[in-house]
Amino acid sequence: MAGEVSKAARDGSLQAVVSRMAKLDVGGLPRNYELFHEALSGADATLSRELLSLPSSPSQALLDEIGLRYQLPGFIALAPSTSRDQEIRLLRDLKEKMASGVTQKQGFTRVLEAVARSLREDSDAGPGDILAEIEYLSVSLSDAVVAETELEAALKAGIDRLAGASQKAAAARAITLTDRLTSLPNHAAFAERLEALYASPADDHGMALFLITIPDLPDISRTYGEAAAGRIVRKAATTFRRAIKKNDFVARIGSGDFAFLLRNVSRDSVQPIAERLMTTIADNLVFAASDRTAATLELSIGVALAQDAFSPQQLRLQATAALQTAKANGRPAVFVPDQARR
Repeated sequence: MAGEVSKAARDGSLQAVVSRMAKLDVGGLPRNYELFHEALSGADATLSRELLSLPSSPSQALLDEIGLRYQLPGFIALAPSTSRDQEIRLLRDLKEKMASGVTQKQGFTRVLEAVARSLREDSDAGPGDILAEIEYLSVSLSDAVVAETELEAALKAGIDRLAGASQKAAAARAITLTDRLTSLPNHAAFAERLEALYASPADDHGMALFLITIPDLPDISRTYGEAAAGRIVRKAATTFRRAIKKNDFVARIGSGDFAFLLRNVSRDSVQPIAERLMTTIADNLVFAASDRTAATLELSIGVALAQDAFSPQQLRLQATAALQTAKANGRPAVFVPDQARR
């Protein structure tokens, strides 16, 4: 029954997005669907108001500008190609400047050779003739210096533009690795961190992967709305961020799903850590269950130790298996290889 309700909600949301886009005559690009879905979900009231005030047949440039401003992944993906186009134009301009400088140098070299040849061949040349030749050389040299100066200025401007583009690319990459709702690292950032862990296994420092989910979140979303569920997720993210140490890592990898990579964790210390996280959530997250009662959130926690897995994929599978056990038993579970084999 719950699955049917969820499917109906998704179908209704999609229909609302399609209807609104058709009414405004917006092109059916995937990133436009993402933009209107975000706006109609109500998660960001400012974005919702901005899209509701759009004129009919808005330009794609306007939609892209809005999507980039609100840091939607589908629109941020546009930034790298734009940056590459700018870098290509810059390199082409620098090539033309360098070609001009080379031409000026070649011209000065020819003038210098001509003057030297003239002075060698004209044994009767007097001081006035020599001064005239020197003045001619000076003019040619000035032209070459001007070209060199222009090239230096172009190179400096090019370096500044490339540095700016690099900063923008880094900022865009940071956005693509950040969850927009919570500002935590997202699933892509988590995958990168996990790969890096196994790229240098000697530095794993007793790492453990904690997968944590909020089982009641789908019911809360259906009962109180997506905005209420979003507030709970943001509060949980803030609580988790404060609960970990400086060198530990936490990411939001799903609607109500979080992944932790914690250092210096032994099998004996898993349970106390899990209990601490559950207590932290219980103390900080209370939501209205009815008009007169309140309830605390429960967590399901599955844990796997990096020392028991030979790859990022295996570690995730082990932690996922432990999480399924935790959901069934109602208490944190840690993956134990020997038990799994049995």
